[in-house]
Amino acid sequence: MAIQQLAYAKLRVNNMEEALAFHTEVLGLVELARDGDAVHLGCGLDDGVDLVLTPGGTGVDTIALDVTSPEDLERVERRLNELGVAVQRRTGSVAGVDRSIAFAAPSGHVFELVVLEQGRGYVKNWRRDARRGGGVDPVDLDHISLVTPDVRALATFLREALDFRVSDFVEPTPGFWAAAWTRCGQYHHDIAIVASKTPDLTLHHIAWTLESMDHIKRGLDLLAINGHMIEVGPGRHSVGSNLFAYFKAPGGNRHEFSAEMPRLANPEAEPGAWEALMAQGFSAWGQRPPEGFEVGS
Repeated sequence: MAIQQLAYAKLRVNNMEEALAFHTEVLGLVELARDGDAVHLGCGLDDGVDLVLTPGGTGVDTIALDVTSPEDLERVERRLNELGVAVQRRTGSVAGVDRSIAFAAPSGHVFELVVLEQGRGYVKNWRRDARRGGGVDPVDLDHISLVTPDVRALATFLREALDFRVSDFVEPTPGFWAAAWTRCGQYHHDIAIVASKTPDLTLHHIAWTLESMDHIKRGLDLLAINGHMIEVGPGRHSVGSNLFAYFKAPGGNRHEFSAEMPRLANPEAEPGAWEALMAQGFSAWGQRPPEGFEVGS
């Protein structure tokens, strides 16, 4: 598969100073570079950018996906052209990116397909031991959850244009999808999609990979020590079965701590169908999210 995984996300924040302090001092990300007002951050366990913060509102500005090779990038570009999608070629958009293309999905979300200069390396766990005490210290960017009025249209675009697969979807009434979880690699979801009646919202949450429930607990303790309360969790989702805890970060966007994201035993498996998102899919332990949880940024 040409697209390997979520490379990084570029988020808009409504208070750059507070957001940057939180993401580096509390979350424990490492500042890698600056490009004008934008700050590039990484988890520090490989050499890649995981998050770009830029001032001006809230929500997601760009979702970047890691493509295996320049040849694969050209192949996907040809497919996008055949589908009538306008493509912009870029070079050096983020540190470590050799070349990329950018385009808008039917939902209006901007995607960037990137080829890394040296290819994605592996997570160097010895770096974590050296960085203990440097905040929550997530392992990696885990997934992103987008909002759009037409979930099915975006999921179909990801499947037809980018070879994504749908792992699960929620269809409360025939033909209407309330949510979908899509993947480009071996894990249950890289991009989740939730229905929203507000067309100018773009993001439900961005998620970070933590090692375990114990790591989530330590992360939530650090949030509490620094005056940041959780929105819901910890718990285990029914859809996907990963562990979760959600909170609103300074800057205005929702974040999730995630652990135990399952691998697909059969990559050709048909997607799971659900009838109710909150009643069935949200929690295997019976939790319900608070009022307003469905609202994104």
